[in-house]
Amino acid sequence: MSKKKRVVITGMATVNPLGDTLEVFYRNLMAGKSGIRRWISLNIDQLDCQIGGDISDYDFNSALNQLKSSLSEEHHKKLRKLFRTLTFSNKSGLITALNAYLDANLFAINLDPFRVSVIVGGHNFSNKYQYDQIHQFNKEKEFVDPLFAIEALDANIPGTISEALGIMGPSYTVGATCASGNVAMRDGFRDIVMGECDVSVICGPIFHINELDIHAMASINAVVTEKKFQHDPERASRPFDSKRCGFVPSHGAATLILEDLDHAIKRDARIYAEVLGVAANSNANHLPAPSENAQYHLITHLLQSTGTRKEDVNFISCHATGTPLGDIVELNAIRRSFGDHAYKLKLNAPKSMLGHTTWSAPLVETIAAVMQMNNSKLHGTINIEKLADEVDLDVCANGPIDWNVDVMLKNSFGFGGLNCSSLIKKYKE
Repeated sequence: MSKKKRVVITGMATVNPLGDTLEVFYRNLMAGKSGIRRWISLNIDQLDCQIGGDISDYDFNSALNQLKSSLSEEHHKKLRKLFRTLTFSNKSGLITALNAYLDANLFAINLDPFRVSVIVGGHNFSNKYQYDQIHQFNKEKEFVDPLFAIEALDANIPGTISEALGIMGPSYTVGATCASGNVAMRDGFRDIVMGECDVSVICGPIFHINELDIHAMASINAVVTEKKFQHDPERASRPFDSKRCGFVPSHGAATLILEDLDHAIKRDARIYAEVLGVAANSNANHLPAPSENAQYHLITHLLQSTGTRKEDVNFISCHATGTPLGDIVELNAIRRSFGDHAYKLKLNAPKSMLGHTTWSAPLVETIAAVMQMNNSKLHGTINIEKLADEVDLDVCANGPIDWNVDVMLKNSFGFGGLNCSSLIKKYKE
């Protein structure tokens, strides 16, 4: 019997409200900086939630030009041509995929293009683009984007990435709302473990949210609508606080490169961390009501299937959106899964600074967690003025803390009752 393949992370890239490089992102996390502001890309006059992690003014064309020296002239010219018609979401996915591929130094080697996959996590990516085109159609249909039939499709994003990177293996999208990034990692992980691929590009593009999306989420009390936070946006996202009142929607994109360990070692790749496993389940309930029982079964199954003792885990990057119910259900599931060891764990909530980057959140936050693991320093959870009475675990409420991380858990729980968590280990040769 052949030995089980091991999977490692060899490339990472992100663009989010706290930074567009790994160094800046990590520095702002440690500084406890909030990326939340009032929306500038949306007409907020009719919205009760007027705040978010808005990076609509990010210059993706400039970001592409910065890659010129790292790519051949012919390749860069092709990318510029490709870029001209792409949606905001597609540009975010492509830029992070290019940067992660460069970070992994994969352009420098001869890869078999049929043994590389592209898995894009999410759905409904270009809602703002579609919303605007519908308005344009109703106003003057002759001026609708002539490429709408292509650019509006989610499948155009993995298609664009595979074209830009020359990848000819499996390429597609998987959607699981706010668990999408982890579900994409689950598929890429399996591609490698099953021996079908040597490398998998796991991408979480920006969910380009529109006014109707925010209005609809406000109508079910999911997002922050309290008036005092509409003009004090940096304090609005407050997981685990007694006054938490919903999540703050946010832009954010990220790409991880997963690779077969033997393949990575053979080419002398830098290795950020090892992925032990990724597991998914569901609540059997389509409503956005978290299930402690499903989360408990998910975590315990992930530990058991990877042969990991609960005592080996010492850090959890929580889903923790800042909703009154969700944060407490997650903590209850963690206590139930880890028993007495739960009180020896460190937990934190990156959404307190990032807001909720929705479909890409598991990937954006995994990058944050891996950097914390490798620097042995955890960021604080900001905006905790008074811990909720139910919070008795260490959620890093008092700022950054030095902490050695051997194994970490990354949780993600999405609307539709879709859950997915990953278990990641510090890599040791």
